[in-house]
Amino acid sequence: MELDIAIIGGGLAGSATALALLNQGQWRVGIFEMSSQPVFRVGESLPPNNQYLLGQLGVLDSFKQQGHLPSLGNCSAWGEDTLAYNDFWTSINGQGWHLDRSRFDTWLLETAAERGTTVMQGMQVIGCDRTDQNYWNLKVKNQAGNSSEVKASFVVDASGPRSIFARWQGSNIIRMDSLLGIASIFPIEGNETLTTNYTLIEAVEFGWWYAARLPENQVIITLMCDRDLVQKYKLSRLENWQKALEQTLHVQRLINGVNSSTKLQIFSAFSQYLDQSYGDNWLAVGDAACKLDPLSSSGIYKALSSGIDAANAIEKFKNGQKNALSSYHLQNQHQFELYLEDRRQYYNQETRWKKSPFWKRRQGNLTLSPVSVLSFEATSQNQIRLKKLDQHFSPHDLHLLCKLCDSPQPASVVVQKFLTQTNKKISAYRPIEALQYLIDQEVIEAA
Repeated sequence: MELDIAIIGGGLAGSATALALLNQGQWRVGIFEMSSQPVFRVGESLPPNNQYLLGQLGVLDSFKQQGHLPSLGNCSAWGEDTLAYNDFWTSINGQGWHLDRSRFDTWLLETAAERGTTVMQGMQVIGCDRTDQNYWNLKVKNQAGNSSEVKASFVVDASGPRSIFARWQGSNIIRMDSLLGIASIFPIEGNETLTTNYTLIEAVEFGWWYAARLPENQVIITLMCDRDLVQKYKLSRLENWQKALEQTLHVQRLINGVNSSTKLQIFSAFSQYLDQSYGDNWLAVGDAACKLDPLSSSGIYKALSSGIDAANAIEKFKNGQKNALSSYHLQNQHQFELYLEDRRQYYNQETRWKKSPFWKRRQGNLTLSPVSVLSFEATSQNQIRLKKLDQHFSPHDLHLLCKLCDSPQPASVVVQKFLTQTNKKISAYRPIEALQYLIDQEVIEAA
């Protein structure tokens, strides 16, 4: 088989990219989706602003016929115990929806297939190399273990937060935190103690809870908490998770009189990005390029908009605009920097647990003084520690920060030198945050 564009991953970003490409013209587009069955995904609300993107993809009318549950808005106990409401009916775009995520994802992939995408489910891309004609040669394996090869002139990595293809090309995943989601599904037949057409968020000392409607009179309840705190409080154990739920003020009211949960789903929810989201005839899209905190409620929006942006970049690149892919990458970086600032501001609205590790990590309360003298010794122990670190910056940038501290320097000087030596358009906050991380990990010393 020979394709113009091969897309690795049949999630929302991969399907949106395919649809946007097909809206441009007669591309030979193929999607390789490892799973042959619908994948369970945590339920998510679809805010009204997504209608515009679905309209751009030409699927809005079809979506409205899918019968997803209406969502009236969000309510949250954030910064105080009282619930505050954000009603969608005041939005110019109208109502939102509570999604059956598996059905929504399957529908969009099937729509891409109906529009002309070659969808290969149960097919895993296991390797790649370049041909003499500068094509990508993808090595593919089906679920029976049989291998084949597919030639493509361009590859889109839509493999989700694992960023498989991008990492094969040498890109690094940079995590900003270690957020985990621990979810369970409950029936809510006849339980009207709380309006469940609203998405509910409730902050607690060690994280926050999320609840949303699902089809068949069910509600999904999820605890968002950092990995080390999950381990400390043993929250991955059902009985401890249940006790923590019972201590909530609002979320536990959803399941009054309902049988206890019997199963937990645990998933990573790290904020992360790729240090390089494009290369020679390839780019990354959706969560493969960057992944946002679920609190942003923009996971689906980002997947759809990223697919549209990727298709536009590919079209420009194919038409001879050599900087189209680098511009796409820089735009991704810029949007992620804006997201980090928005995340800090929103988490700063919660002031009840200022000493809690979970909240301190997200509120930007930096303790590093500009006049603190920083130093780094390239001992074998420090080198070992440094190799294990993967948060805030790429390994290259973390090494650069350490190198700038080879001779003792004030923190302000280190930050200034770093900003002049990096090609990234970032705020000074980012290297300060990374320096504090290196100090906390005992790689750099501060005096």
